[in-house]
Amino acid sequence: MLKNLHIQNYAIIEQLDIEFAPSLNTITGETGAGKSILLGALGLLGGARADISAISDGAPSCVVEGVFAIEGYGLERLFDELELDYSSEIVIRRVIQSSGKSRAFIDDMPVTLQTLRSVSDALIDIHSQHQTLLLARSDFQREIVDATAENSQLVNSYCTIFNELSALNKEIATLKAAQEKSATQSEFIAYQIEQLSEAKIREGEQEELEEEQRKLSHSEEIGMALGSVATILEGDQGGVVSELKSSINTLQRIEGNYNEASDIAERLKSCYIELKDIAEQLSDEAMNIESDPKRLEFIEQRLDTIYTLCRKHKVDNGDELIAVLAQFEAQYSAIEGGEELIENKEKEAKQREAEARELAKKLSESRKKCVSQIEKHIIESLSKLGIKQPKFRVEIVTTDELTTNGIDNIKFLFSANQSSAPQPIEGVASGGEMSRLMLSIKDLVAKKLKLPTIIFDEIDTGVSGAVADAMGEIIEGMSAGMQVINITHLPQVAAKGENHYQVYKDRGTHIKRLDQNQRIEQIAAMLSGATITDAAREQARTLLKK
Repeated sequence: MLKNLHIQNYAIIEQLDIEFAPSLNTITGETGAGKSILLGALGLLGGARADISAISDGAPSCVVEGVFAIEGYGLERLFDELELDYSSEIVIRRVIQSSGKSRAFIDDMPVTLQTLRSVSDALIDIHSQHQTLLLARSDFQREIVDATAENSQLVNSYCTIFNELSALNKEIATLKAAQEKSATQSEFIAYQIEQLSEAKIREGEQEELEEEQRKLSHSEEIGMALGSVATILEGDQGGVVSELKSSINTLQRIEGNYNEASDIAERLKSCYIELKDIAEQLSDEAMNIESDPKRLEFIEQRLDTIYTLCRKHKVDNGDELIAVLAQFEAQYSAIEGGEELIENKEKEAKQREAEARELAKKLSESRKKCVSQIEKHIIESLSKLGIKQPKFRVEIVTTDELTTNGIDNIKFLFSANQSSAPQPIEGVASGGEMSRLMLSIKDLVAKKLKLPTIIFDEIDTGVSGAVADAMGEIIEGMSAGMQVINITHLPQVAAKGENHYQVYKDRGTHIKRLDQNQRIEQIAAMLSGATITDAAREQARTLLKK
């Protein structure tokens, strides 16, 4: 769950710190006070796109940081897969700089946005009007059915086998296409292999030969240069080494009268030893530099062979030619043993298909078993939420074709009238009905998904009276097993739960936790408007007691 949220220099929020309770946290405030800004900051922790316009004017960066308690939600495996250190409490931080650069951290360790999203998706679910639109998508409807049926392990097993089957089928198609071209390609590939094999190119050979070629081509120049430097350092007359030796002797003669001379002499000794060693090395190397026309001719012929082959195969060096040879050999092996390889792959694919069909069948049966549970829950919930005679049906049509998600096509059908037959929800449900449907679905699957935190952003828009009260009861019921943060504008909903926060403007956006008296005043203001009446206060007390 989200324990603490820290926001700094985000939009009109200079600095904000909020501690959330583990149950129902209600957030209210006037329109424009900054509730949506608060939600935007939470979205950054979920990996939302960074926008420098969100940074407060004049600030170099903005920071959003959340402290999450994650023990008991089975996230150890996820952290292991993402190569993150698991602990019972983690800190997620997002920093956006005015330059446009965005950085994300988990426990001070830099992570990619994809890693951040993977972790955040397992920690927090932000329900907004945009998410309500997901309800019309078939993949979302299938995910709801699988969540209710608790099919996660079965889905993972099926997806693993299906992906293996898909990869095998692609490989078989590639092998068959290659086999068809084998008759014309075999002779050509064999010739390329023969030519490259005869060249016997070693890894790193080209670089070695080019270096040796440079030395042999400039042997006279190199030898003269080495000898010249050696003479300067250790010549018979006026060599640097002999002059250094003389300087050391001179300093040693004045050591008794000038203490600093000893230290300087020691430093010169080090230079003397090093330069003498260099002079000897230069002399030795100058003696070893010899011209070798025959060796140079051999190297140039060898390099010409390598360069010619590089141009032919459009690569940059001999090491890449070795890789080209390996590719030709693999192609030739595939052609020569193509039929047998294809036959073996087809046997393996047939086995994988049988396994996939068996898992798809189990998955389909599991989905169908939970249909009545889903339909009953949604209908009862919609009835409480003011839809008098709702119809809701989960339609599962099984096909012979294996797909990414099994063999089922799933559709949610809905009707708000007893006289009308249920139709796909995207065609018949209004915006308000979609919101109520989504709340009913969230209530159904939230506990099964073991999601630590869910955030509702004014899901009660467009409802009032008894429907609002029922919506508040559903949200309050969800908080019995998980943390709920509910942004609302309805007093009936705001009165639910035990933790109430007010967002307000005072030269920026601020938030405070309300005590009982402040809560009465806030709910009374929501009931009566700017002028709070005693009747509104009394009604607020009644709502809070209820």
